Amino acid sequence: MKNFLRLIRWKNILVIALTMMAMRMLVIFPVFKVYGIDVMFPDWGFYMLMLATMLIAAGGYVINDYFDVHIDSVNRSKKMIVGVAMPRRKAIALHLWLSIFGLACGIAATVAGHRFWYIFIFIGAFALLWIYSRDLKKTTFWGNLLIAMLSGIVPLLVAMTEYFAVADSISYWDICHINAVKMAMQVIIFFSVFAFLFTLMREIVKDCEDIEGDRLNGVRSIPVKIGLNKTNIIVGVLALISSVLVGFFWYGYLSQTRFFMYESAAYTYLTWLVALPTMIVVGIPTLFGTSKRKYSFVSAALKVIMIIGIAFCIEFCHIVLSNGNI
Repeated sequence: MKNFLRLIRWKNILVIALTMMAMRMLVIFPVFKVYGIDVMFPDWGFYMLMLATMLIAAGGYVINDYFDVHIDSVNRSKKMIVGVAMPRRKAIALHLWLSIFGLACGIAATVAGHRFWYIFIFIGAFALLWIYSRDLKKTTFWGNLLIAMLSGIVPLLVAMTEYFAVADSISYWDICHINAVKMAMQVIIFFSVFAFLFTLMREIVKDCEDIEGDRLNGVRSIPVKIGLNKTNIIVGVLALISSVLVGFFWYGYLSQTRFFMYESAAYTYLTWLVALPTMIVVGIPTLFGTSKRKYSFVSAALKVIMIIGIAFCIEFCHIVLSNGNI
């Protein structure tokens, strides 16, 4: 069981689940409540959506390790599971079972949402994760971009299913429906872009960490292609862009809404726990040095800041519900 949990990256799968629950319960629910409208996408459909996402992601981690046996034997030989604790044949079978159950849950979510084309999202994710693990991760940038996009889509799945559920359930959009859906969707889009940028940074940093094994196995990652020093600059620029995004989210959007106009707690949270750490702990250290230890630290820091950023949903929910009558 321990090897299974490590293989499917249970901590990352847990973050996916918590992110989706946060979007629904801490963004959509409170916003809809203060505007006096109901959440339309059924709970069972949401849980099927969440399970589908988790299972397909878990299958993606397994197939990635299946194709990465030779690379991992150089980069992380002591942490290998596939080919050591688990035969490759069992790994491919596990990948298929996880993906099949994931697609089954995706079909259930499709039924709940009354949108047949939802299933193609899950089929597409399954296919893209296979292509990424087999071929795309060996290319320069495109593999990183794909994983970042899939990460960014996770919050959007929650927003998309709720939007269409509302659209199917009402015949006339009054001002409350418009304002509630607009605010919930805009906030979730911010979290989606936030997840995209941080995942992109982390994927590039992980490539820096794994440069030795990638070189030996013909992987043309960004660090292999242009060198570690130039890659450091790319990560530093992405960290700056991410910090600016957080600032824009506050100054250009949240602080202008009726819920946050007189709130300083949200500003403090976003500034001191997300924006500044992104530059001080990630952006600046990335520019100096090329040691594997440094990249391991930056990768871990990115994961922590991303979790802190998603946890802002708790503060968001509290403020929206507290100021709902303003």
